[in-house]
Amino acid sequence: MKTGPLWICSLLCLSVLNASAPAAASETPGVSSAPAAGVRLYRAGQEELAYSKPAFWGAIAKGPKDFGTFIQNSFSKEGLPWLAAITASTLVLIEYDEKINSNTRRLGRKLNIASKDKTKPFLKIGKIPILRGPADLGSAMYFLGDGWVSLGLCAYFETYGWLKDDWRAAATGHQLVEGLLVTGFTTQVIKRATGRETPSAASAPRGVWRFFPSFAEFQGHRTRYDAFPSGHLATGMMAITVMSENYPEKKLIKPIGYLLLGALSFQMVNNGVHWASDYPLGLGIGYAVGKAITANSRARTAKTASALRFYPSIVPGGSLGLNLAYRF
Repeated sequence: MKTGPLWICSLLCLSVLNASAPAAASETPGVSSAPAAGVRLYRAGQEELAYSKPAFWGAIAKGPKDFGTFIQNSFSKEGLPWLAAITASTLVLIEYDEKINSNTRRLGRKLNIASKDKTKPFLKIGKIPILRGPADLGSAMYFLGDGWVSLGLCAYFETYGWLKDDWRAAATGHQLVEGLLVTGFTTQVIKRATGRETPSAASAPRGVWRFFPSFAEFQGHRTRYDAFPSGHLATGMMAITVMSENYPEKKLIKPIGYLLLGALSFQMVNNGVHWASDYPLGLGIGYAVGKAITANSRARTAKTASALRFYPSIVPGGSLGLNLAYRF
């Protein structure tokens, strides 16, 4: 199934831009704000979104700022309840990890979904694999969270933005690159700090935690240390959040995206890559990073177009009047 990466990327992309043609840059009627120089407004349902032209190296240059915003938001007053919920759900899932693991693998066998990753290299330079992709249903489900999918989405948006002179699409592509950098850095730091065994390498129930393994030890025995949190789920949630924040009028992004994340979550337990308790923090990181990046990259000039409008009119007798209209 060598076309796996292509149809996965196409499914997500079609739900974003091809559900209906992107709105042209314009100022929404009923909104008093006007775009500043070098800014374009894009209509998104009842919202209008403002974008400047993305800089070529902007995705890399904004990385530190995005990470700072992510950390600040995560430990803000508004973020603390979410941290508490992530912590509580993680602790509960740790208690049931073994049961969830065995039941998931049993269901996988019943549905004839392989419990081993059969992702294969399709492009090599010498003996070095450059491009890997899925070879069966199970590996296709696992591949949904791979960085190549996000890079494919990035290429789609960047190409579309360049061909159509669409700054919103180009900005979305830049943000996906920023998201890959920030989520990758964040999850790697936590993985290398917690050192949790994956189910396939577990030497004790629920896996042993070996905090702060050496760099060489981690690189040489990754399955002994890199379970917590799930980088695949973090990357997938980040991509869904970035796309839905930039295209709020595309209502299919979230349901399709969450359905695919569900399939990914199932398979990562089925093939012994992750415990279910690795998921809450991964999802939280992806969502928070996506929100931080979109907040830093563009500004909304107005949340909604005004439903209450006044306009002048000529009443019988030639006098000037004022009409009031309310849109339900």
